Amino acid sequence: MKLLIIFFIILFPLNSYSDQGVDISCVNMKNLLDKEYVIHKYKFDVTSFQYFDHNKNLFVEIPNENLIIKKDFFAARFPEYELGFQINEFEGKKDPIMSMSKYDYINDKFLNHYLCDVKVAEIN
Repeated sequence: MKLLIIFFIILFPLNSYSDQGVDISCVNMKNLLDKEYVIHKYKFDVTSFQYFDHNKNLFVEIPNENLIIKKDFFAARFPEYELGFQINEFEGKKDPIMSMSKYDYINDKFLNHYLCDVKVAEIN
């Protein structure tokens, strides 16, 4: 009987492991004090970047191979603009802050800057 129990414990492990990613929520810095600000939602994991399309009411997935990824920075390119996410570390502060910039690369100017909240998420 003990051998049978040991066999099932070895054959069927109880722990399951999943990858981690991040859930990112951003607010336009111009609208931080407004009562009705829009929260833009994104997800980033080892395989893809996802953004919430308010027109389609669903998350749209972009494979990571189509992103620009550097140390402390990643960007997703769209036909008219680029969304660049950057980790900012300030001297004397313990926790880094993520910001996002919407850059119009056709007209070579920044359109908006966002303050982001990042939470680690389990990806199943």
